[in-house]
Amino acid sequence: MRQKLTPGFTLRKMRRMEPYIEQIVSERLDAMEDEGSPADVIELVADEVPGAVLCELIGVPRDDRAMFLKLCHGHLDASLSQRRRAAAGEAFSRYLLAMIARNREEPGEGLIGAVVAEHGDEATDEELRGFCVQVMLAGDDNISGMIGLGVLALLRHPDQLAAV
Repeated sequence: MRQKLTPGFTLRKMRRMEPYIEQIVSERLDAMEDEGSPADVIELVADEVPGAVLCELIGVPRDDRAMFLKLCHGHLDASLSQRRRAAAGEAFSRYLLAMIARNREEPGEGLIGAVVAEHGDEATDEELRGFCVQVMLAGDDNISGMIGLGVLALLRHPDQLAAV
């Protein structure tokens, strides 16, 4: 499976995503500026950017992203009851399988569409679903935390902030 996915992580592919990443970051920074001082960089930037970028990477249609991220986060939300988390996880899994089926009919621009177009049935639905789950679980909170920690480090070291 790794060999099938590797082409989706090339420098060229990442560079093609740069305009979208710049757009989402600019939108989130504008939202933070609109909020005024003090603004919550975690809520307005760090919690928003990673999910949007990962959705773009795997190929979640833009109109579905808010719902997709709500399902993903609900699946992980320890403050919810076990039953509600399980229901969110099942809905998340159903969405992923439906998205994979749509990509099998008409491959999209994201990584799932690329793998399906290149490898067809060599990549099973469960493998692709598992990949999407792993990307979201490993990437979303991790990147969000790193953005927050990066901002904290810059605020604690104004000389480095000035250098940036």
